Amino acid sequence: MPKHASKGPTKKKKEVDWASDEHFTKERSMIYIEHTYECPIFQTKADECCAFLQHRIPERKFQLVKNKYGRIIPRDGAFEIGFSQNARTSVHLIWSGLERGPPRRDKFPTDYETIVPDVQRILKKFYPDKAVGISDDDDDEDKE
Repeated sequence: MPKHASKGPTKKKKEVDWASDEHFTKERSMIYIEHTYECPIFQTKADECCAFLQHRIPERKFQLVKNKYGRIIPRDGAFEIGFSQNARTSVHLIWSGLERGPPRRDKFPTDYETIVPDVQRILKKFYPDKAVGISDDDDDEDKE
C-alpha cells in the first residue's frame, strides 16, 4: 500500500498576504525571521521561537514568516527576529544575531523569555488597556 507520494519535503509553504481583508485579523501578530541555511539549527530555532511565543502568550495568534517565504536570500550567519503587532503594522527588530558568534549558539537568544518584554511593549503600544503575556490572566475577552 503506497503512501501519498505527492507530498514531499520539497513542498514550499504557500505565501499568504496576511494584511489582505481575506486573511487579516488584528488578533494575529507576525514574527518575521531571517535565518541562514548554512545549518539546520537556524530553521529549528526559528520554529522554536514561534512555538515559545504561542505558548507564552496564548491569548494571541502568531504567524511565522521565514525569509519572506523564501523570497530573500538570507545573509551569511543571519538570525534576526522581527515582530509586528499585526500584518498591517510596522515591523520592529527585537533580536539580531548577525554580529554575534562564533560560536554559533551566540546567534540565538539564550532564552526566548528575553524577547518577551519587547513583544509586550509592541503589543501594548496598540492595545495599552490590555495586559499581554501575564501568567495570571483573568481577562476572558477573546473578541471585542
